[in-house]
Amino acid sequence: MSSMLAADARLAAVAVDQHGVFTRAQATTAGFGPAQIERRVRAGAWVRVLPRVYRHASTPESSVVSHWAAVLWAGPDCALSHASAAAIWRIRAASVVEPELVVPRGRAPRAPGVVVHRVARIDADHIVRVRGLPITSPVQTIIDLAGSVGAAELEAALECARARGLVTVRALHVRFDEIGTVGRPGAARLRTLLAAAGSGRLDASARMAG
Repeated sequence: MSSMLAADARLAAVAVDQHGVFTRAQATTAGFGPAQIERRVRAGAWVRVLPRVYRHASTPESSVVSHWAAVLWAGPDCALSHASAAAIWRIRAASVVEPELVVPRGRAPRAPGVVVHRVARIDADHIVRVRGLPITSPVQTIIDLAGSVGAAELEAALECARARGLVTVRALHVRFDEIGTVGRPGAARLRTLLAAAGSGRLDASARMAG
């Protein structure tokens, strides 16, 4: 086997677990030099998705590809969040145009087509792997959505998550106690919804709306 065939095989073994997406560093580790990487891109064999992140041309564009590209581009200690996480958990009807993720506050990655939220803390207990992708837990996702969507959409997402058994009112209160609500966007609005849900008034309004 030639050195390039061997490099292709090594890279394919990595990319297959990442939905056909890979980083420049992974290509280098597999055995591709800078000139060879650029040659593949110019020839159309590889498509640059984000800075230092590529996909094989045979891999069609999709939300999963976009999510993988965003996670690989952002690096360690990131997680898909907000609208992206809600879409993966299937608790939000609106389509997601751009991948959305959280990173530690000390980092500030930026790239067109990716929405980045810098947060003070990312708790491992609230990061879940779904088909290999790091994603905020349903509880954390609802709390994050509270600061980024309208009241009606937040209520619908909360009710969907509760109906599917992904969150409970108690679990959301516990998480709020852990992270605090002072200065947190949307916290007061979500607290109001949780109070209504705890009294049964939110469930009743949802049944009437349905």
